[in-house]
Amino acid sequence: MRVTLQKRNEGRCLVVSDIHGCFKTLKTLIEQRIQLSRNDYLFFLGDYIDRGPESSGVLDYVISLIEEGYHIYPLRGNHEENLLNAIKEYDRETLSHFVSKISKSPDLLDENKTVKREYIDFMSKLEYYFEFEDFIIVHAGINFHSENPFQDFISMLELRRTNPNLTILNGRHIVHGHQVTPLFEIEKAVAERQPVIPLDNGCFYTKPHKIYDYRQIGNLCCLNLDSFELIVQKNVDNATST
Repeated sequence: MRVTLQKRNEGRCLVVSDIHGCFKTLKTLIEQRIQLSRNDYLFFLGDYIDRGPESSGVLDYVISLIEEGYHIYPLRGNHEENLLNAIKEYDRETLSHFVSKISKSPDLLDENKTVKREYIDFMSKLEYYFEFEDFIIVHAGINFHSENPFQDFISMLELRRTNPNLTILNGRHIVHGHQVTPLFEIEKAVAERQPVIPLDNGCFYTKPHKIYDYRQIGNLCCLNLDSFELIVQKNVDNATST
């Protein structure tokens, strides 16, 4: 989806990456570090749910910002897509097990063991990408080997590495999440204004991990697209990795 921004001079254009149920961390980032104003434009890269302690808190907060009139542009992540598919395919008991035990988001369910209607409505309307003058905002990446990269929605949700086509990009930057990236690599990509800028620093992971160096992850990242300032908020939800 192409977005034309008509923002006021004093407003900022901000992007926040994968939150994964870390509501307290998100709230701290938005209200204390960013100090979001109604002149700002805030893009979310998807994956609001699962793993962290308050998936419902994250969704409620994002929905409330929209209802209060903030300029919020939420994208779809693979975790939202997976949940929507599970709702279509699973019976009630299987869905309840999937959400509670596998995704670790029991707070998304109502008393009937079904996903709350307001969350389904929110996730169903999420876009796969936003494209505007200088940036392409997407959850995972753009597959430039695809016959039609901007119709390849699976890659937008699942791609682990984008090999940029500089001709198609024409000077634009891709900003994405999905793949947990060490903080020093994110900082380098931002400082060098590379064609592809990752922002997912694995906010949920705060303990020693078998794959990731936990000293270089565990933050929720926000990029100011106007100034290329990177705002980094350490996890304050005290989540544990698995």
